[in-house]
Amino acid sequence: MNFIVFMFDTMRPDHLGCYGNDWIKTPNFDRFAREATVFERAYAASFPTIPNRTDLFTGRYGEPLHPWVPLAARQRTLPWIMGENGYVTQLINDTPHLINRGTGFDSPFHAWRMIRGNEVDRYRTDCVKPELDFDPGKMVGDMAELSYSQYLRNTLGRRLEREHFAPKVLQAAGDWLEQNYCHKEFFLWVDSFDPHEPWDPPKHYLDLYDPGFKGGVPPNFFNDPAITPRERKHLRARYAAMITMIDTWFGRVLERIDTLGLADNTAVIVTSDHGTGLADHGRLSKSSPTYEEVARIVWLMKIPKLVRSKRMRALVQPPDLMPTVLDLAGVTVPDYVQGQSLVPLLKGSKTKLRDFAITGPAPTISAPVPITVTNSRWSLLLAPGRKELYDLKNDPGQKRNVIRSHPRVAQRLHAQMVKLLGNLDAPEWVVDAYRTGENRNGPGALPLVRARKGKVKEKEMRRVVFTGWSGPYAK
Repeated sequence: MNFIVFMFDTMRPDHLGCYGNDWIKTPNFDRFAREATVFERAYAASFPTIPNRTDLFTGRYGEPLHPWVPLAARQRTLPWIMGENGYVTQLINDTPHLINRGTGFDSPFHAWRMIRGNEVDRYRTDCVKPELDFDPGKMVGDMAELSYSQYLRNTLGRRLEREHFAPKVLQAAGDWLEQNYCHKEFFLWVDSFDPHEPWDPPKHYLDLYDPGFKGGVPPNFFNDPAITPRERKHLRARYAAMITMIDTWFGRVLERIDTLGLADNTAVIVTSDHGTGLADHGRLSKSSPTYEEVARIVWLMKIPKLVRSKRMRALVQPPDLMPTVLDLAGVTVPDYVQGQSLVPLLKGSKTKLRDFAITGPAPTISAPVPITVTNSRWSLLLAPGRKELYDLKNDPGQKRNVIRSHPRVAQRLHAQMVKLLGNLDAPEWVVDAYRTGENRNGPGALPLVRARKGKVKEKEMRRVVFTGWSGPYAK
């Protein structure tokens, strides 16, 4: 059996028709979902981009969640193991963070192709002065302006739909399939950075959702309080237009799969790493804490000769991908994997794998950050000095914090989460902080890296957090 994994960065499930959306055009995702298993309660684990890919490639949550650091050299990841077992492996991506600055997500594959120029990819140095149709004061920080300026340089002269990034990535995926379908078995990973910001679709897609808009708004890196209600509506339309453009080109890859005779022996998996805020909870971007609009992810699986057209509410997470693919391929799952195979769910021998899911960024060296604990009904946001509880059954938009009226629910989820941290080998200071609600190390403390006879333990060093766009990575 062949495998194709489609990763769409920042794609919200509630913006696809197959997840209940009734105003955004996604006919190809919807058609695919009618022949696939739709996981309605899939949640990110490590957040955001690179931590998520680490979950997917390693089948692990981290300690307790992965930080933004490079993939460990020679780590036996999912593509590495597939290659060891006779699969031809290929990465096609435009997600700059996977390869730029040595993050190493290309190394486990036999070959890789990067579509250059997205976001922070230092692709061109042309002397371009951005012509902005909005007040630059609505952008947040110097990094925002610098990043958007780089993006404008990279896309200089773009005119046609096929020159946008998602079309380029998906066209490259279809071309690769045409040139490689003769292999006995292959593993193809297609990583599209869209619909990640800056949400700049071709005008004919934008006109589907907000025709005649007058005025300009920053397509990314915006300061929410400075945006008017009308501009918020336009930004939501931009995001919807990106989704429909992706749907168009995803459909063309599906056609290539059918035309090449691959449909009956190729597993196709579609997922996303997280969602984004679209004026939910007052935010027009993705950030912690991870409310539902950020924590929930797309997860669709079409597995030949197994099961089709099924919807499941079992809680699934990115570390489950690796054991699932290996299980389907008949390959032994390494004992270090923390995720669980979804094959029993697909076959109907199980109806759930876990009682709750955890989502959030890795705790930093200065203070733990909010982790979201989600079960079949409740969502608990937990961090030192902060607790929020939401009843997803009666309040799916998480508008009412009900922790005072349901303290025992919060206590139970809190206890389950702290126990899980210990099972995931979290550092003692992390477990203590989430158990007590206090960060006893204090701001600026460095509890993660301690010298041992002149050396630093490798396990501790891996917890050092990436320091910034221009700073060094932990080695």
